[in-house]
Amino acid sequence: MHPLPRTQFGNPILRQKAKKLSLEEISTPSFKRLIKEMFFTIQDIGIGLAAPQVGKSIQLAVIDIHPLSHRPDVELFKRVLINPKILEYSREKENGYEGCLSFDELRAETTRSKRVKVSYLDEQGTIHVEWIEGLVAKAFQHEIDHLNGVLYVDHVQDSRTIMTTKEFNKCIRRM
Repeated sequence: MHPLPRTQFGNPILRQKAKKLSLEEISTPSFKRLIKEMFFTIQDIGIGLAAPQVGKSIQLAVIDIHPLSHRPDVELFKRVLINPKILEYSREKENGYEGCLSFDELRAETTRSKRVKVSYLDEQGTIHVEWIEGLVAKAFQHEIDHLNGVLYVDHVQDSRTIMTTKEFNKCIRRM
């Protein structure tokens, strides 16, 4: 299996609202293969990926947070999100740096809700409604934004926080 080619900033698909999926569409072998390919694509380079980032304008995203992905103190979390929605945002916000596989070389500070109530279908078509928090909540917000044509750079309030990945990694090493 090979990683899927990623859509980069500037491609109009990243600004489109993705198409909602039916239960029939999510039960096909090609759809199940796409899910596997998306997880494979992010295994060493990220924690989330939305279908528009691989050229598919459909309401599908995957999240895979594991200790090797970024921080060893983060709880394992792996989900397929089909037709996801954020139902409620907590009033508590959190600032933090974000990156995106469609902006390979940039990081910037954004503000996201600490907790969100979400609904989504899994790959079997089962509906889930749950409150999530922390890094998982940030990932859900980021990927659901992608499905609605919103990019993380739209959340940047201070352009002085934008930096290259190389600059960001230097800052992290100093901490």
